[in-house]
Amino acid sequence: MEAELIVLRLIHVLGGIFWVGSGLFTAIYLVPSLAEAGPAAAQVMGALQRRRLFIVLPTVALFTVLSGIRLMQLTSDGFSAAYFNSGSGRVFAWGGTFAIIAFVFGMTVARPAGIRLGRISAQPPAEDALEQRRRLDERDRLQRIVRISGMVNVVLLLAAAVAMAIARYL
Repeated sequence: MEAELIVLRLIHVLGGIFWVGSGLFTAIYLVPSLAEAGPAAAQVMGALQRRRLFIVLPTVALFTVLSGIRLMQLTSDGFSAAYFNSGSGRVFAWGGTFAIIAFVFGMTVARPAGIRLGRISAQPPAEDALEQRRRLDERDRLQRIVRISGMVNVVLLLAAAVAMAIARYL
């Protein structure tokens, strides 16, 4: 069981670092830079898609959550109520809850909006002015969704990271 704990902790900690770090970079630097870049952002998004970022990130997040759930099961003696009545147990549980909410929110709100934004940005300009205006409005709406959902996810992930970092000391 000790080997399992070590492997799970490695997956969980390294995955969490990658997930939180990617979220911070994306929300604070990448999304605003892409918004500034306008049509040139489509090339960057295309390069990120070719490197499978939008497959790697959710996969890492999923493994981070699953390894965390298994770690919780092992360390709480099968999800015992006594563990969750302790300070550490409660804070680990809240941290896990924040991470799961961030994952679900990212998969159901942020990711679909980002994918749709990438598709719209990659389209050639419309010949019809009305259609071009509609696309620009849709792009602006999706950029807002991506920006706001990214910040929400970062707050949730930072809350999860803080909880994980301090829980064992409570």
